[in-house]
Amino acid sequence: MEASQVRKNHIDWLRNLGILFLFPYHAARVFNEDASFYVKGEVNAAASVLVQLSYWFMPLLFLLAGTSSHYALQRRTARTYVGERVSRLVVPFVFGVLVVVPPQAYYAKRFHRGYEGSYSEFLWSYFTDFSDWSEYEGGISPAHLWFILFLFLISVALVRPMARMVASGHSAGWMRHPLLIVLPAAGVVALSLLPDVAGKNIFVYAAYFLLGFLIATDDAIMATIQRCRRLYLLAAGVGAVGVLADPHAPALLGEAWKQLACWVTLLAMLGYSHRYLNGTSRFMTYFNPAAFPVYVLHQTYLVIVAYYVLGLADGGVVPYVLIMTLSFALSIATYDLVRRVNPARAVFGMPRLPRREVRTAGR
Repeated sequence: MEASQVRKNHIDWLRNLGILFLFPYHAARVFNEDASFYVKGEVNAAASVLVQLSYWFMPLLFLLAGTSSHYALQRRTARTYVGERVSRLVVPFVFGVLVVVPPQAYYAKRFHRGYEGSYSEFLWSYFTDFSDWSEYEGGISPAHLWFILFLFLISVALVRPMARMVASGHSAGWMRHPLLIVLPAAGVVALSLLPDVAGKNIFVYAAYFLLGFLIATDDAIMATIQRCRRLYLLAAGVGAVGVLADPHAPALLGEAWKQLACWVTLLAMLGYSHRYLNGTSRFMTYFNPAAFPVYVLHQTYLVIVAYYVLGLADGGVVPYVLIMTLSFALSIATYDLVRRVNPARAVFGMPRLPRREVRTAGR
C-alpha cells in the first residue's frame, strides 16, 4: 500500500516535542559532568543522566526531516525542493552564524576565560579566528546550527534518488516486517566508523534521514510500527539501561549498543505518536511555524540566561528551571515578533506573509 499524501500530524507532534526537548536538554548541559559547554554550573547527577540518555533526539529530528521530505517531493519537483531548502535552511544558517551564534561564544569567553573586552572587540577576534569549529573553544562556529547545515547537505545529496523513488511509487516493503525494520541499526553502526566533524557524523544522520524517508513510502510500515510499539518500547528501555550501565564500554561495542537503542527508541516514539498524537490542537497550530525559529534562537538565549543565573546560584533545581523556562519564554517572545515582519521571517526561513496578513499580524 502506497503512502497517502495526507499530512501526518504525528510527525508534526514529534518534531515540535523534539524542539521543546532542547530546553531541558541544553539546560542539563549546563550542569552535567561534561565540561564542554558554554557556561557550566555545579555538576548534577540527574543532569548527567538526562544528557547521557538523550542520544535519540538529534537522530529523531533527522528522521522526521526525511519523512517530511517524502511528502514534500510528492508535491514538488527536485529543483523546487532544493530551492526551498536554500531559502528555508541556507539563509537562516548564514544569518544565524553571523548574528545569533556570536553571543554564545562571547559569554563563554567571559565565563571560562574572564574576558572583559567589549562585544565589538570580541566580534573582530571571533570572525577572524578559524582555529576550532567546536563550539566555544575557538572563533567562528556554527554552534547548534550544525543541524541546519547537515540537513541542507543531506537533503541536496539525496534529492535525486528520493525524487526517483517518489515518482516510481517505490515502497520499502521489507520494513513492514517487525524484526527486519530493526536491522538498519547495523548499517548505522558501520557508518559511525567513518570520519566525523567535531564529533558529529553526517553519514549517520544521513542514514536516519533516509530511514525516515523510507518509512513514509508505505502506510503499512507505519501500521507495523504502531502495532509493535510496546515491543520497541521494551527494547528501548533495555537499551537505555545498557547505555547507563557501562558508559565506558569498548568504543565499537558501546556505539553498536547505543545505535541499536536509539533506533528502537525512535520506532517506539513513532508507534506511540501515530497511535495517540494524530490529531490537531491550538498548540500545534501555533507551534508548527514556530519550531524552526525557536530552534535557531533557543541556545543563544539559554547561554545568556545561564550566564546570569549562575552568577546568583550555580547549582540545584531552581537555577535549572529558571534557565529552561526563561530561555523558552524569550525564544517564543522573539518568534512572536519575527512572525509579524516579512524581512525577519525571511532570515528565519519562514514563508512571506501576504500584505493583508502582515497588517493583521501587526495589530
